[in-house]
Amino acid sequence: MGSNRTVVGLDVGTTKTCVVVGQEYRDTQLHVLGIGTAPSLGLKGGQVVDIVQTVKAIDDAVMQAEEAASTRVRGVVAGIAGGHLQSHSQQAEVRLAANQTVRPRHMNDVVRSAATMSLPAEREIAAVIPKTFNVDHLTDVLDPRGLTGRCLQVEAHVVTGATNAMTNLDRCVLGAGCEVRDRVLQPLASAASCLTADQRHEGAAVVDIGGGTTDLAIYVGDACWHIAVIPMGGVLVTSDIARGLRLPNRVAEALKIQHGRIDPWVDSDESTVEVPGFDHGSPVAVRRRDLARVISARMEEILMLVRDEIVRSGYYDVLPAGIVMTGGGSLTPGLAAMGSELLDLPVSLGRPCALWGLDDDMRGPEFSTAIGLTMMGAGPRPDEGWLEHRPLRRSGVLSTVGGWVRNMVSPAPA
Repeated sequence: MGSNRTVVGLDVGTTKTCVVVGQEYRDTQLHVLGIGTAPSLGLKGGQVVDIVQTVKAIDDAVMQAEEAASTRVRGVVAGIAGGHLQSHSQQAEVRLAANQTVRPRHMNDVVRSAATMSLPAEREIAAVIPKTFNVDHLTDVLDPRGLTGRCLQVEAHVVTGATNAMTNLDRCVLGAGCEVRDRVLQPLASAASCLTADQRHEGAAVVDIGGGTTDLAIYVGDACWHIAVIPMGGVLVTSDIARGLRLPNRVAEALKIQHGRIDPWVDSDESTVEVPGFDHGSPVAVRRRDLARVISARMEEILMLVRDEIVRSGYYDVLPAGIVMTGGGSLTPGLAAMGSELLDLPVSLGRPCALWGLDDDMRGPEFSTAIGLTMMGAGPRPDEGWLEHRPLRRSGVLSTVGGWVRNMVSPAPA
């Protein structure tokens, strides 16, 4: 990798589009040059529903980031999200010659075999994430290179997505004058920017509460073992406030951000906040207690769905590091305490790690995904499900998987 290569992460969210421009230094270290944001008006549940609005949001965010970074944005690492994503567990094996040493090409072959699954015409592979390898009787090996044996097996996490959803995002990026150079699952990007090495190794779940979806990624032993997307997020909280308290949607969003909280004491808080109402902006008095009850009800529902998904995955009992919450929705005061009680696990707030050039005011949870996308573009890890942006349809899996598998498991050149 060139020491001065520019990498751009693009997070097209349901409520916000964010662009982070970074530059590599010292092999895979990252220097953040600039960040741009713009409101998203063309997405629903993490998927594009209005091409024109989405192109405008990407264009606005890109121009802002270009101005901050004093450089031109051409290609981006785009995040993939949305309820259309589905997870599958796959196993595959390749036979080796007697006492042959496992090499990267063997790992390429076995992971490529895990990717050869039958898919409907409207779906394609979004990522293949090796969890562990087996070499003969040796099990749960993270990196089998250099070991000898007769059989190499992999247990992989295969994520598929709707072809039209990913193609629509590509079209929007192209319409904004850029190209998608790589795709990365957004839960992996959030984990890359928020999890510490200890959390990844010991066992932790990243819960990214965004506008349209809540993304879950479970890490154990330095590998991602499970991914899920829950089609609920902060937009529903805003909608609940607007309907329940009879307020314009934009007022409900501002009220949620400025005064929303969850804590035991708010139930007895009779104080009010005056906000503009529907009647030509005439003031409406909203009790803080009523606001908190609306927020609490929806957040409790989201957290219980997260708990159900973790239990369903079978990994609930292997998360000593607990839950790391990130994303804009995680900023609600009192949410971590509620999460700890409902999930019966330690819960902490996840912020992007400190990077050269990243100001403290940009290290908020709402920037976790975009910063993680840029970090992964600067230095893909073998367990991150790195994927070239070319679609992997059934007819083209064997011819196209090889390139990104090599990027996943082969050492980066010096």
